[in-house]
Amino acid sequence: MTKKNIVYSTDGKTFCPNCEKKIAMCICSVGTENNKCLGPILIEKQTSGRRGKPVNVIKNIPLQKADLKKLAAELKKKLGVGGSCIDGEIIIQGSHKNRLIELLGKKGYVAK
Repeated sequence: MTKKNIVYSTDGKTFCPNCEKKIAMCICSVGTENNKCLGPILIEKQTSGRRGKPVNVIKNIPLQKADLKKLAAELKKKLGVGGSCIDGEIIIQGSHKNRLIELLGKKGYVAK
């Protein structure tokens, strides 16, 4: 990877010192996305603010941002549903808690 020397930028200090991409686009972070990853992965069913449609929110995942997105894509593909990955949490559309616990167990994670 070639280093690009930024001569002048109006963005201030919003670039990663390692990969020189914007902080929001950086995937080389050292720590995990969710710093309070103590204990099992929590799967929570939510319907509020979604017009009564259920979603499963997977919290407390001890992964970096890039690995978190890969896990979300794999879960969505295996379940055949949509979802997203925001702020260290994976949101899966529909009510699939038992299947999520089973899939995460096969990956080696303890989920509740």
